[in-house]
Amino acid sequence: MSDSYDVIVIGSGAGGGTLANAVARAGKRVLLLERGKKSPEVSLPHDERAMLIDKQPYDDRPIDVNDTDARLYMGGVLGGSTSLYGAALMRPSDDDFHPGQHYADRLEKSIHDWPIGYDDLATYYDRAEQLYHVSGQTSDNFGPLNHPSQQYPHQPIPLKPINERLVNGNESAGLKPFVLPLGIDFNICLQCDACPGYICPNGARISAGQVVEKAAAETGSIEVWTNVEVQKLERQGESITGVRVLDRESGDQQVVTAKRYVLSAGAIGSPAILLKSGCDHPLIGRNYMMHLSPIVVGLYLKRTGAESTFVKQIGFADHYFGTDDYPHKLGLVQSLPVPGPLMIGKSAPQWLPKRAIETLRKRMLPLAGIVEDLPNPENRVSVKEDGQIALSHRYSDYDFERGKVLTHLMVDILKRGGAAHCLTKSFPSTEHVAHQCGTLRFGTDRQHAVADKNGRLFDHPEVFVADGSLFPTSLGVGPALTIMANALRIADTVIDEI
Repeated sequence: MSDSYDVIVIGSGAGGGTLANAVARAGKRVLLLERGKKSPEVSLPHDERAMLIDKQPYDDRPIDVNDTDARLYMGGVLGGSTSLYGAALMRPSDDDFHPGQHYADRLEKSIHDWPIGYDDLATYYDRAEQLYHVSGQTSDNFGPLNHPSQQYPHQPIPLKPINERLVNGNESAGLKPFVLPLGIDFNICLQCDACPGYICPNGARISAGQVVEKAAAETGSIEVWTNVEVQKLERQGESITGVRVLDRESGDQQVVTAKRYVLSAGAIGSPAILLKSGCDHPLIGRNYMMHLSPIVVGLYLKRTGAESTFVKQIGFADHYFGTDDYPHKLGLVQSLPVPGPLMIGKSAPQWLPKRAIETLRKRMLPLAGIVEDLPNPENRVSVKEDGQIALSHRYSDYDFERGKVLTHLMVDILKRGGAAHCLTKSFPSTEHVAHQCGTLRFGTDRQHAVADKNGRLFDHPEVFVADGSLFPTSLGVGPALTIMANALRIADTVIDEI
């Protein structure tokens, strides 16, 4: 069978959508396969029940999570999780690519260093920030974190009064809060209070789906199939000869072929496809990671205004590599929007009357921490005999210890910003799988990695990986921008070979 396409990309999220855009703009023929629909059928953009309770824009598969079936908050539309994420697009520290400097006795020596460093990605970060319309203040002090050498592509909106209070209170204590770089076009942003977790009503929060659709319209080189599921990669010996695709509406199956194949179905989906295809590298699916994210909610005596406008604006990297009293890497702290009344009711330890929830929302300001959880081969993705994906995951005592320390520091940050009282939660529910990575790690040799430094599978050179599953460790910032930058880097290799 002759190759129908130059490249088939499986998954349209931060990695797949970004890579498909780059390959198409280089004049190559791309087929993009997305399991989800083009968009959810929701009449109201801020319908909390449809979006977050019924999970209409999220993956509809029941995943076996620690022996209990769950519908996960994992993107299930064109653009993957970038259609629903908070769009904080942070560059990591140089040291994030050399985790052995901070965890030498806690990591195997083979992953003390990533196969690439920050300098290998620097120009690709620039390109990704342009592609996703990142707004930010380059003049801010990001501490150990990197930022563009020039200006961010766009300027952010002014701080809301409650965030000005947060900044002023912490600057006076010697901290260096900064404006979060966000992939949001504030020229058209409606500044909704309901942002992460929802489909953006007017496309101001830039998604990989938008990037793909724009490239398809401008180049004619991308064909997008939605609502299709990859059953497996077809193999002939060790060669991959095609992709078996199921149309989820009609039930029809077909095999499509290309010169190169790119897996970008996420750290859960990508290893599951390889396992279903009979690939047997011992590290496939192993070392699943997702940041431990302690949450602290500041309660104020007066209304914050956060329940009715966009407040996800502030980041803190002062404790990224720990404190004098606790010299362990802790990661980023960033502000969050106020959750809706249904999500508050769902997560509250006991039933709350509607009036109490409304009062709380008017006086809230939440923060989240990003604690870099360390790889553990027992945290893994597998596939059961009936084809269901299973996820086994437990945080370590060391993860929880650092999360507890960061929680106390976040309480201090909020109280300096005027909070009268703080509520704490060690991490979101088990349904949340934000920042997943690690299950197809890349490296310098097959013994310790599934893919090489360019994302190519050691055992199947026709296949590349371009999502967070490549990461040997989980960084101390959200992975989205690094996934995008690395996908652009991998795209260059794919383009050269074709």
